[in-house]
Formats: sequence, structure tokens, C-alpha cells
Amino acid sequence: MKYFFLRLILLSLLCSARNAVCQDANPPIYSEVIPTSSGLPYDPQTDIRKSFTAPNGKTVEVLVKGPVGSGTYTRSIRPGETPDAYFPAVVEEAMKAKAHHLVIPKSVYAFQGPELCTDLKSSSCNLPTSCNVIQYWNCNPHWTIGQYPQGQVTVPNSVTDLDIDFSGSELDFSAPVIGIWILEAQRLRLRNFTVDWPSLPIASLGTIVRDPENPGHNALVLDEKYPVEDRYQGGTVQIQAVDPWDDSKKIDDPPGIFDAKLNNNFETYFIFGNAPQPTYVGKTDVGEHTFSCKSCHFENSPTDSTCSFFQGCANFDSFTPGARVIVRHYTYNGFAFLVNWSNDIDFENVKLRTGPGIGFSVSNNGGYRGFRIANSEIKRGPGRLISTASDAIDISMKADYIVEGNDIGYQGDDSLSVYPTTSPIAGVSGNEINVAGVCDPDPMDSPVTGDELAFFDQNFVYKASARVNASAGSFCGTLTLKLDHTIDGLDSSSTLLDLTQLPSARYIVRDNVMHECRCHGVLVDAPYGTIDRNIFYRNSAGSVQLDGGSGQGPGATNLSLTDNIASEPGEWAQYYGAISLVAPTADGSIIPQPVFDKIKIRGNLIQNAPGPGIIVTSAQNFSIDGNWIVNANTTQSSPTSYGSLSTLDSVLVDQSSDGTLCGTARFGHTTGAIGIDPSDSRVLVDRFCQ
Repeated sequence: MKYFFLRLILLSLLCSARNAVCQDANPPIYSEVIPTSSGLPYDPQTDIRKSFTAPNGKTVEVLVKGPVGSGTYTRSIRPGETPDAYFPAVVEEAMKAKAHHLVIPKSVYAFQGPELCTDLKSSSCNLPTSCNVIQYWNCNPHWTIGQYPQGQVTVPNSVTDLDIDFSGSELDFSAPVIGIWILEAQRLRLRNFTVDWPSLPIASLGTIVRDPENPGHNALVLDEKYPVEDRYQGGTVQIQAVDPWDDSKKIDDPPGIFDAKLNNNFETYFIFGNAPQPTYVGKTDVGEHTFSCKSCHFENSPTDSTCSFFQGCANFDSFTPGARVIVRHYTYNGFAFLVNWSNDIDFENVKLRTGPGIGFSVSNNGGYRGFRIANSEIKRGPGRLISTASDAIDISMKADYIVEGNDIGYQGDDSLSVYPTTSPIAGVSGNEINVAGVCDPDPMDSPVTGDELAFFDQNFVYKASARVNASAGSFCGTLTLKLDHTIDGLDSSSTLLDLTQLPSARYIVRDNVMHECRCHGVLVDAPYGTIDRNIFYRNSAGSVQLDGGSGQGPGATNLSLTDNIASEPGEWAQYYGAISLVAPTADGSIIPQPVFDKIKIRGNLIQNAPGPGIIVTSAQNFSIDGNWIVNANTTQSSPTSYGSLSTLDSVLVDQSSDGTLCGTARFGHTTGAIGIDPSDSRVLVDRFCQ
């Protein structure tokens, strides 16, 4: 007993340092190996550098370098010249003129885009090289900046030091493929323009009805104002994803948003597991444009739950007849912007009105660093239902990215997803491991000699780190890596993360508004970040989720969530919280070991939430202090349990240790108690943060 009280005193002293979380003498975590700055020189005339203090007390610098050089080039589009030819030409002309500032005259530029093969029943349209909506990777983008690497590269050099000012122009794309592909570029800035797919049927509205063609099941009737024929894919529009829609709000044009109360629990996809498409039967006695599910699989219907839509058993039976739904036609078909093998790409004052698939994707391919999107909008235009069909911003790269001052909403998946790229281990023999090489132009996408690697078990619980002393094999085959020491318990169920090349570290998400999507506001499992002063509202899956655990990835470490406002998260948050740190095993139980480490949650306002404001599981060395929770736990019908705790608590801490929870202000008659798992004896609760 004497030791217990002495330990509480020591914990209180440790946790009184406002710039650091409560830390115990636990083994080092993987993010401690990652540098807290790029080590590159900073030029205040051209570069953007910001810093923050991580929960471990270290200063983290985030650097995005800007274009260097002077000289301006501009010319108008010539008579008869298409935008498809004009934009690559003026970039090349500016580079030849050694100009570093390219000015595009203000106009509306309508790209013709690649020609897609639409007769999907023909053999020629289904060749491995065919450009069609199923094999869109075979289609040229509307505009490519840079060139695909001709060999292995470590320093991008196709387009360097260029600032493109579009002068408020609009770029209209057509086909459901990549809009702008940025390849092997560095210190490139694009600013002051709008991007749209004005004629592409991204989404439609409809109503669920009883199926006149297949009694006992449901059908879909699309509203008459939305096109049924799709010239890009041939035939009728694809029914890729169907979600509940709330059109009770009359303030928008058109009225309605993703239904945050029903989304994620009541939806279906027809793009997984070779699910058959519904049959278009046209006009029936239930509507003008009827899609019957007589061709569908009916497992996972109200009468048979043995198969999910992920396994190809997709249908409309999970919806109530009369329900209003949104139908997405191009859920994962492309990117508005795709960045590969590039350093320091900066988007400023960009408006993305709508697009197929993901809005901005910064890929791990190349393992490079430096990305910024600021003061921009990813938001549906007038008369449009959604912005992007999937994620708004998706980042998986080395380090140094800034997402600030943006308005992001109405998209079909997460507002911002940040994640590192991990690799499975094929075999282990002492201090040698086998991994599959990443067969692409950058050798650093696979571990190379000198890299520091972190290793995780099948649940992404951190095991240890080691350095690569030697590498043998092929980047397009199997690599054998010799580590500087043997790691106990490492086997083929383990996973590695290259902390030198692909940690997705050092990032700032600040002063954004993220709202009214079928999504999380921020979904993240990357280290050394700060999520600060953002506003989240009516996001169907919650405001911030720190991903981790089986099938998810290595939980975030050295991450701060401070001074955010989270309002009206969707019903999904009843089970996972408005701010969620939940790490499950493959069978859904909570991992008892630490997955999240050194997390600071401070000064956030959470209001009108169906479940807890904050759920923390599988964490250590964390602090939750000075937060306000107003009108939480509003849905009382079917609470979920976390061990001995219930989601009727407003703050819930389970299977965690070495943390502090203090100064939580709770208001509203539904707002529950603070719940700490009784086994978490090493969590200090202090009402006044003294």
C-alpha cells in the first residue's frame, strides 16, 4: 500500500509537466527512432516550416520546400489547341525558358480526356491493355506533370522548381480516370484554380421499394432527374455503393447529406467479392428507373445473414422500403490528383468540386517527403450531391506534410486518411528475414542497407527495432535482409515498418473544417503529428479515429489532439466515440497490450454525440485533460461493453496503463460518467489537473 501511494505521487509529478504526457519507465517505442526534422536547409523566402512539441517533449519540425528561381512565362491557348495539348506544352516551354513562375490565363479549360472502350462485352474491350472503366489504370490521365521514371531514381528530376498560377481558372475533366498525375517532380506549387467533372454521373438519389420483379425482396428506383445511361462505361450506370441519405434539411442545393444516424451500419457495396450488378428493368409500377435485385445474392438479407457484401452477397434488403438513398457510381475509379515519386508538392487555394474515387492521393511509391494543401476546398458544387466518391485526402509517404485551413465535406469516405506502409514478413531464420520486394522505380520502397525497421506482431503490437546490415535478392522478387541482431518471437505472422523510408511522420493537421461526409474527419495511424484547432461536424463515422490493431496498422505514437471541436458525429460513434483509440484483435476483442503510445488529448470540445466523447483502449503513456463534453451518450438503446465498461460512459479507458485523466468538464443529463477499467490501476484520475 505504501508503494502504491508513493507511485501515485511520482505519477502526479511526472504528469504535471504540461508539455509532456505521463510517462513511465516503459521500453522505447518505434517513433523515438524517427528524426524530428528532415535535416534539410530552410529558406524563409521560399519554404514553409512549422513546428510543434510532441508528447515526448521533443520539438518536431515540418518542412515543405518551395520553388526556387525567378522568371515568368505565360501564353494563351492557341486557336484549335486543346487543353489536353496546351497544358503539357506550356510546362515544357516554361522549363525550356528557365522560368520558374508559369502563369495560366484565366479561363474555363474543358479537357477531352482519354477515349474509353465502353463495350464491356466485346473481347477487344477486355484485353489486358484496354482502357476501360474497369481497367482505368490502362487509361492516360487527363494531364500528366512530369514523366514516369525510366529507371531507378532516388531524386526526382523531371519537373523541378515551378510555381504554376492558374489565375482562377477552371479545369473540367470528363472521363472517370486520373485528373492530374504528378510524377517525379520536386518543389512544385499549383495554386488558384478549380477542378470539376461536370458531366460525370458521380452519384444519384433514389428510393428503396418492394421489388416488383422479385417479390419478397427490395429494389431501387432512381429519381428521374439523374441519368441512367453512362457513356463512359457503356450501358446503364453502375450501382457501386448505396447509403442512407437525409434530405430533410432544406438549406442546400440539392437538399440533403449522408445520413449520419444510419450510415456505416446500413449500407451496401456492389464492388466486392464479384457481386452481381442489379438488373435495370426500366419503368415499372413502382417507378420510372427501376433496378431490380432479381440478379443479386440474397445472403445477408433479413432472412439470411451468412454472407456479407464484402463476399459478394450484395442486395437492397438491408434498407427499409421508402428509405431515401444515395448511389455512388465511381467509388474507387480514379483520383483527382495523384502524386508519385515526388518531393515538396504544394497546393494552395484549390477548389475540387467533384471527382471519381479519391481527391488528393499522395502515394508511398517513391518514399519521398514534403506535401501541403492549404486554404483549399474539397466541397460539392451547386446542384451536386457529393464532392469526391471516396476519400478527400489520402496520404501515405515518408514525412513532412501540412493540411491547414481547408474546407472539406460531402465526400464518400474519410476527409483525411494518414497511414504508413507496412510489409509482411515471409520467413525468419535467426537474424535474417525474407520480404517481398516492391517492384517499382524507387529502390527505397523496399528496405535497403542501413534502414531502421520496426517490427510488430499480428495485432500490430510493437516488438522491437533493428537495422538492416545487408540485403540480397531482387526488388522484383524476394529480398533477404540481414538484421544487426535477432528479434525474439519474430515469425511469418509479423509485420515490419521501414522507419527510414516510409514512416509517414511529421505532420500538422490544423484549422480545417471537415463535415457532412460518409466518413471519419481524420483517420490516422502515423507517428509525430498534431491535429489541432479543427472543426468536425456531422461526420457519419466520428471526428477522429486513431487506427490500430489487427488489420489496421501500427497505432499512432507521439500524437497530439488539441483544441478541436467535434459536433454531432454519426451513430457509428455510439460504439467507438467521437474521438476513438480502439485497437481490436482479429476476433474483435480489445488488445491488452499497448498499441497507442504517448498520446495527448487536450482542450477539445465534444458535443451532441450519440455515444462517448472519448474512447481509449490499448494505450500507454497518454494524457486526457481539460476537455469539455456536452450532451454525450444521447443514444441509450443498445450500449456496447468494453470489458466492465459501457458506452454509456462519456470517457472510457480500457486495457491501458501509465496515463492521466483530469479536468474533464461534463454537461447534459445524458452525459455519462468517466469509466476506467478496474484493471487499469496505473491510470491516474485527477479531477482538477493539479
